[in-house]
Amino acid sequence: MKNLAKSILTIVISFNFFSNSFAEYEKKIVSNDLVADDFLGQDVDISGDYAIVGAPNDDDGFLSSGSAYIFKRSGTAWVQQAKLTASDAAQGVNFGKAVAISGDYAVVGSNSSFIAGSANVFVRTGNSWTEQAKISGLDPTANNEFGSFVEIDGDYIIVGAPRAEHGGIQNTGAVYIFHRSGTSWNQQNKLVGSGSGSNDGFGYSVSISGDKAIVGANGTNNAGIAYIFERNGSSWTQQTALIPNDTHSNAFFGQGVGIYENYAVIGAPFHNGTESASGSAYVYKFSGGFWTQEAQLFASDIGANEFFGWSVDINGTDLFISCLNENDGSFSQIGSAYHFAEEGNNWVQQAKFKADDGASGDNFGFQIAASSSFAIVGAYQNDGVATDGGAAYIYSINPFGNGDVTKAISGDVDVSFDEGSGDNTTPNEDTGIDISFTGVSNSASVQCESFPEAPTGTNGISGTVQEVRWVITNSGLNFANAEIKIDMTTLPIEMNNPNTAIIYHRSTPGSGTFSALATTVDGNNLVANTPSFSEFAIGGGDSPLAVELSSFSARQIGSSIQLNWSTASETENEGFNVYRKLGNEDFVKIASHKSHTELKGQGNTSLETFYTFNDNSKLQNGEFYTYLISDVETNGIETKHEESAQSVLFEVQSQEVRKFELKQNYPNPFNPSTTISYNLAKDSKVSLKIYNEIGEFVKELTNGFRYEGSHNVIWDGTNNNGKSVSSGIYFYKISAGTFTQTNKMILLK
Repeated sequence: MKNLAKSILTIVISFNFFSNSFAEYEKKIVSNDLVADDFLGQDVDISGDYAIVGAPNDDDGFLSSGSAYIFKRSGTAWVQQAKLTASDAAQGVNFGKAVAISGDYAVVGSNSSFIAGSANVFVRTGNSWTEQAKISGLDPTANNEFGSFVEIDGDYIIVGAPRAEHGGIQNTGAVYIFHRSGTSWNQQNKLVGSGSGSNDGFGYSVSISGDKAIVGANGTNNAGIAYIFERNGSSWTQQTALIPNDTHSNAFFGQGVGIYENYAVIGAPFHNGTESASGSAYVYKFSGGFWTQEAQLFASDIGANEFFGWSVDINGTDLFISCLNENDGSFSQIGSAYHFAEEGNNWVQQAKFKADDGASGDNFGFQIAASSSFAIVGAYQNDGVATDGGAAYIYSINPFGNGDVTKAISGDVDVSFDEGSGDNTTPNEDTGIDISFTGVSNSASVQCESFPEAPTGTNGISGTVQEVRWVITNSGLNFANAEIKIDMTTLPIEMNNPNTAIIYHRSTPGSGTFSALATTVDGNNLVANTPSFSEFAIGGGDSPLAVELSSFSARQIGSSIQLNWSTASETENEGFNVYRKLGNEDFVKIASHKSHTELKGQGNTSLETFYTFNDNSKLQNGEFYTYLISDVETNGIETKHEESAQSVLFEVQSQEVRKFELKQNYPNPFNPSTTISYNLAKDSKVSLKIYNEIGEFVKELTNGFRYEGSHNVIWDGTNNNGKSVSSGIYFYKISAGTFTQTNKMILLK
C-alpha cells in the first residue's frame, strides 16, 4: 500500500526557453502518491480539459496491480482529480498499461500474462469518476495481451490483443470493437487483418475516429502493415491495407498509428531514413474512395538509432510524432517529440518538444497524444520524484499559450507582438496583440506575455470573464499613448457577441481592481487606448444563454429510455422540449414542458438543477435512437442543444423475466436523484419503501399493482413530506407478493 499521507500534487512548471520547442508552456505532472518503479506515463491521452496517465506498476493494494490518474486543467495548471483502480484489482495485472479518454469516458487496459486481459471503463459525473463496466473479448485466453492498447472515440472503444490466436495460428493478433448502449459496453466486432500470420503484431497499435479505425501490424512480412477498417451500421470491415511506397525490412511500420477523419499517420521508427534506424512517419489521405500516401516525414535534426515515429497521433491537421531514443549531446536516449501541421499541400514541422528536466533513459516519447489545444508526452522512467517513478509532460500547441515576445521600441511605431510562424529553430509565439505607440521620447524594450487563463481576482470586471489575460512589461519607455489591438482570431476562446466585449486593465498583475477601457471593435480586433501597462483581461463578449447546460445523458432502463440533464443556471427559462430521431431520420418533438410537468423550468436561478425524463413510448428493438433537448424562454425563443445529443441502441431482452429481482440503484452514490429498477416474474401488487440507516421510514415510492416485466422508479432524495433528506446510507425494500428484498444505497451531498 502506498503512503497515503503524501497528498500534495507535484506540478513542475517551466517557463525557461529551450531551443526548438514551445518552452513557454510546459507542465510536468506526476501523481500525488508516486514512488519508485510506478512507470507513470507508460501510456497517456488527453481530451478537452482532461488528461489520463497510466501507472501499470503501481502497487496499490497488490504488487504491480496498477492504476491510472485523471488530471484536469485549471487555467495553466493541471491538477490531479482522481486515481482510478480496478474493482477487481489483483497482483501483476498491470492496470494502466494502456489508457484513453474521450469526453466523460475513460478506458484503462490491463494485460496480465497469466490471465486473460481486460479493460475497465470509467464515467465522470461532476468531479467524480466511477467504474461503469469491465470489458473483455468473447473468446478470452491468457497471454493474448488483450488490453495492451486501447482507444476511445465517443461511444466506441477499440482494444488491441496482439498475441491473440486466429484460425488456429498462434500470435496472429486481433482487435475488438465495443459499443456503448446506455451503461453497457458490448462487443460489436472482432477484427483481424487479411492474411495475418504468426507474430505479425496485428493490434500492436490502434486508433479510432468516427466510423474509421486503423490497426498497426508492425511485424508483418518483417516490415509492417497498417489496416484501415470502416463501420457500416454495426459491422466493421477492412477497407484497405497500407504499405509505404519505400518499404524497408524491419522498419516496424505500424509501431504507432493515428487516424482523424480522412487522415492517417503511421510511424516506422526503425526505418533507415536519413540514417540507420533514424525513423520516419507517413501521412495518408482518404479521397475519392482511396487511401493514398501524401507525405513521408523525417525530423530535421535526427540521427542514427533515434527511432523517430515510435508513437504518433493526429488531431485535425496537426501531427505529433515522438523520437524515443534521441541523443541531444548532453544526454543519450533523452527522447523528444515533434509537431507538424498541414500548410497547403505540405506538412511542415512547427516545433520540437523536449522535457526541460530530461535525462538519459527517461523514455520521454514512449507515448504521445494530442487534443485540439494540447499535446501530452509520457516519460515513464523519469527519475524526477523517484527512480523510474515516471512523469508526463503537457505542452500548449496554440501559439497564444506560448506567447512571450519582447520588442525594442524607438519612436512612434506600430508593433506586432508575434514572432511569426514557428519552424525548427523558432517557436511560434503569438500574443494576439498589436500596439501603436505615440508620443515616444526615448528607446526601450516592451515585453508582452499571453496566458490562456482567467486572471486571479476579477474585481471590476463585468460579464463573462474570458479565459485569457496578458501581462505587458515596460522597461523604461516614455510614451503618451498606446493603442492596443487584440486579434480575436488568435485567441483560444470564442466570443459569440464581441461587440459587448471590454478590455480591462489593472496596475498590478494578480491583485487589485480592474478598470474598464473604452473598447471598440474594428473587424477582428478589439481596440482600446492606455497610457500605461501591466495586466490586461477581457470581460463580456458572450450573449448570456437562457440555460447553461452542464450535462446530458441517455440510457436504456428496462423497456424505456431515460434522459438525465443538469443546468448550471437558468434565465427566464419556461421549460424544456424533448426531441428524438430514429436512425438517420429527422428529429421529432416527443414531449414538451406544456404537457409534462417534469420538463418545467426554474425561471431564474443560479443554482444547479437536475432533470429526468423517461421515454416510455413503444420503441423498436435493435434500433438507434438519438435524443436532444431544447430550452424555451418566457418570450417563446427556443434554443436546441444539438451539441449535447446522445444516441442509445434500444435492445429488448431476449428472455422473459423469470424471477423477481431488485436491482442496485444507479447512480450509486448519487446526488440528488437515483433510479431503482426491479423485475417482476408475474403481475403483482408492489410496495417499494425507503428507510434510513437506523430503520426509520423515509418514503414510499411505489404502492400498487404492476404488470410482469421490468420497471423503474426515481427517488429524488426527499421524504414523504417532500423535504430533502441528509447525506448518508439508506435502504430500499421491495415487497411483491411473497417476495421481499432490501438493498443499500448512499446519498452524497
